[in-house]
Amino acid sequence: MNYIAALALLVAVMAWLVGEYMRLEHLKKRVEGAWSQWNHATRRRNERLGDFVTVLASYIPKEDQLAREMRRWVTDSGRALDALHGAPIQGSGTRLSEAEQRLQVMMRSSGRAVETNAEMRASVHLQELYQAVAVSHLMQSAETQHYNRLVHDYNAALETPMTRLLAPVLGFSALEEIRQGRRFP
Repeated sequence: MNYIAALALLVAVMAWLVGEYMRLEHLKKRVEGAWSQWNHATRRRNERLGDFVTVLASYIPKEDQLAREMRRWVTDSGRALDALHGAPIQGSGTRLSEAEQRLQVMMRSSGRAVETNAEMRASVHLQELYQAVAVSHLMQSAETQHYNRLVHDYNAALETPMTRLLAPVLGFSALEEIRQGRRFP
């Protein structure tokens, strides 16, 4: 009789372990899918920003650092994305978050420049590029919020007492949310 109880307990523990593993794996796959969407939206936004900056540079004085700084942060954002092979684990996404926050500031500055300069406001091409950047940025912001929600859920699942012991053994570790600055435009 004791053997049957021990066997039943072993089966129950194994079922729980498999269930926890499957739950964590499912959450991780959802995060990876959201990361892929965010990565795509960010690269698309960066392409549009590059086009916008190229045209913007023709309207601003050469000594103005805005276009040069925007190019630098767009490039840095792309490099940070290239350096990450999947969703960032805790501590690995700092460079990316910094580039994203800095781009937010630069996009607001460029928006003010376009809105306050009559020649830039009159340029249909520049306005179209500016609108394309704004739309792609809104899409990227929505993807950021979605990704961060899923990362929060995944990290919360890792914090349950038993999962805290199980996760490292099974190869699961906390992921980092993407920090954003104030919204653009």
